[in-house]
Amino acid sequence: MPEKSLEGEGMLDGRDFAGRQSQGVREVQEDSYGVVMASEFGGGVRDLFVLVADGMGGHAAGEVASGLAVKSFAGKFLEGGLGCDGARLWDGVEEANRRIAAEIKAKGKAVAGMGTTMLAMLVRGRHVRWLSVGDSPLYRVSGGRIERLNRIHSRATALAEEVKAGRLTEAEARRDPSRHTLTSALIGEVIYEVDDPAAMGVEVGDVLVASTDGIETLTGGEIAEVVVGQANRGALEIAEALLAAVAAKKMPRQDNTTVVVVRISG
Repeated sequence: MPEKSLEGEGMLDGRDFAGRQSQGVREVQEDSYGVVMASEFGGGVRDLFVLVADGMGGHAAGEVASGLAVKSFAGKFLEGGLGCDGARLWDGVEEANRRIAAEIKAKGKAVAGMGTTMLAMLVRGRHVRWLSVGDSPLYRVSGGRIERLNRIHSRATALAEEVKAGRLTEAEARRDPSRHTLTSALIGEVIYEVDDPAAMGVEVGDVLVASTDGIETLTGGEIAEVVVGQANRGALEIAEALLAAVAAKKMPRQDNTTVVVVRISG
């Protein structure tokens, strides 16, 4: 299970966080992530900025897309200085999309179909806001209950509505082969859907999990069970336990999985 660790993971500047990756059974790791400390973007001592991207396009193209998006989004966000958070997030996603368009124009067929999802999470003290495109989920586990915070831009959202209406069972929805078909992504063209709500409050003890869709091998209840089981230890243990739970399923087509865990500790 190839992994990549965050520099300075664990308790740092009053924030408990950690990131971990698994390649699954895929030939390459197409996920990318980054964590920017508060000192770099003018935040408070307990602030963090997290980026998670799931590349697509096969082989090097997906890896290039996700890495380029994370780097360019972070760079543009940092350029924003003390500007409005909402505007900085939008500037970041638009810059990432422009950079992908430029890469496609420059390399043509070599990167045909290149694109990526993007999840940007900004934690400021006891508030979190995000901007997301695609199907990389953001979860909050609070009081033992799990909630997916962002709207997923894929067929999975429509299938979930079918389940809610009683026209499908949850098991049928999870087995549907079209569930991972994206309805929005960064592909260097028009971005059709963006999830960008106002900041919301979080409580001490809450755990935020920013991830790629490889984590959906686990049900929401299973994710919550892992988080609750490790919550008294720390973000690093939660992240490692989540990837171990995914691996334990031994799915024959297991996708790359990336998790960045932030525990609200004070």
